[in-house]
Amino acid sequence: MKIKLTYTKGTLLLILAILLWVFFNVKVWSRSEEHGGLISYDVTNYYSYLPAYFIHDDLTFRFVDQDSIDYRGESKFFPLAVEGTDKYVVKVTMGMSFLYAPFFGMAHAVASSSDSMEADGFSAVYEFFLGLAGLFYCFIGLVYLRLILLKHFTEIISSLVLLVVLFGTNMFYYATTEPAMSHVFSFALISSLLYYAIQWLNSRKWPYMAAIGLLTGLIILVRPVNILVLIVPVLYGINTWSLFVKRCKLFWDYKIQLGISVIIAFIVLLPQFVFWKLNTGSWIFYSYTEEQMYLLNPHIWDGLFSYRKGWFLYTPVMLIAFLSLCFSFRKSQKWSLGVLVFLILFVYVTFSWWCWWYGGSFGARSMIDVYAFMTLPLGMLFTSISNKRWMTYGGVGVFVLLIALNLIQTQQKRLEIIHWDAMTKEAYWATFLKLDNPKNYQHLYLAPNYEKAVKGEDEY
Repeated sequence: MKIKLTYTKGTLLLILAILLWVFFNVKVWSRSEEHGGLISYDVTNYYSYLPAYFIHDDLTFRFVDQDSIDYRGESKFFPLAVEGTDKYVVKVTMGMSFLYAPFFGMAHAVASSSDSMEADGFSAVYEFFLGLAGLFYCFIGLVYLRLILLKHFTEIISSLVLLVVLFGTNMFYYATTEPAMSHVFSFALISSLLYYAIQWLNSRKWPYMAAIGLLTGLIILVRPVNILVLIVPVLYGINTWSLFVKRCKLFWDYKIQLGISVIIAFIVLLPQFVFWKLNTGSWIFYSYTEEQMYLLNPHIWDGLFSYRKGWFLYTPVMLIAFLSLCFSFRKSQKWSLGVLVFLILFVYVTFSWWCWWYGGSFGARSMIDVYAFMTLPLGMLFTSISNKRWMTYGGVGVFVLLIALNLIQTQQKRLEIIHWDAMTKEAYWATFLKLDNPKNYQHLYLAPNYEKAVKGEDEY
C-alpha cells in the first residue's frame, strides 16, 4: 500500500528528526550523578511514586528515614511527613508517574539485566528513558495537533503552525532540555482531549466520550488546575445563548455517555484518593501546606510582560496568537469564545499562584500546557495573510525572526545566561542575543524572596 506523504506528515517527520538530533546532542541524561540532573526538583516529586513502589515496595515512604542513604540530600526523594503518623505523602499527584511508567519499566528492565548499571531508579539509564518519554509525548501532542489543525486549515497552513508552535516557543526548550517536566506531557493530553471532543461533537460516538473521560482524569492527575481546559470543548462551536442552551440539551440527551466518561475519569483518579486515604486518613489531602493562590492579588501583568518570566516577552509568538484570537470573533470562528473565556480564566488562576514565576523556568512554562488552543488563532492569522503576497512574505519573515529569537534564547537558558528566576530588565538587554559567559552578568540579576512571596507579599 502506497502512503502519501503530505505537507503535514513531512513536517512531523522533520520535527521528529530534529528533536532526536537535539536530544542526542544535548544529552540531558549525562548529569545523572550530579545535583540538578534530569531527575531533580519538580521531577523528583513527579517520579518518586515509581521507585518507591517498584524498587522499595513502600508507598508510605518510611524507607527514606529507615535506610542509610541520604535520599533528600541526594535529591532522590522529598516526601512530606503526615502529622501524627510515621507516613509520608508526595507534594504532587501521581499523574506524571502514570505517564512515565512505561519508560520507567523499560529503563528498569535494561538496568536489571546489566551488570554495569545500577537498578536503583536514578542512574543514567532511567534519565535517558525519561528524556525519551518527554520526546514521545511532545510528538504525540503534535500528531493530535495536526489532526485538529487539518479540520480548520489547509495542509500548508497547518504545517507552518506546527513548526511555529514548537520552534518558536519555549515548548522546544522543555521538549529537548527539561523533557521530564510536566508541560509537554500536559500539552499532549490536552491536544488529544480537544481532538476527541471535536470528534464526539461531530459524531456522538461513545468511544470518543470514553477517551475524553480517560484524558480528563489524566489531565487532572498531572496538574489539577488544568481541569479548566474543559471549558474549550464545552463552548466549542458556541457564539450565541441559544447555541449554549442547545449544547446543554445535547449533554442531557447523551447523559449516559457523559456519565460513563465521568466514571472513567474517577477510576483514573482513584489510586490517588486511595494513596491519600492510606497515608493520611483522608480521601482528599492538600499536600502543598502553606503554598496557595492569592486570587485577590494576581500577578497578571508580571506573568505576561515581566522581564523575569513574562509569557509574551519570552514567547512573543503567543502575543501574536492572542491578538489574533481577539480579532477572530469578526470571522465567527467555532473556537473563539471557548478559547478566549478559558484563556482569561486560566491566566488569572495561573498567575494568582504565590510563586507566579513558577520557580526555575524558561518563560511562563505553565502556559505550554495549553498551546494547542493558541494554535487555532495562529492558523487563522496565517490563512488571512496568505491572501496577499506581500503579507505572506512579510509574515513569514516575522515568524522566521521570532523562531530565531526563541532558538537563541533557548541556548541562553541552557547556558544560564537567561537566569532561572532572577532576570531583570538590565540583565535581559545586556545579554540580548549574546552567548557570552554568564559570569559577566551576575551583578545584573535579582533573585526573588520566596519566603515573602509564599505569604502573599511582594517578593522583593
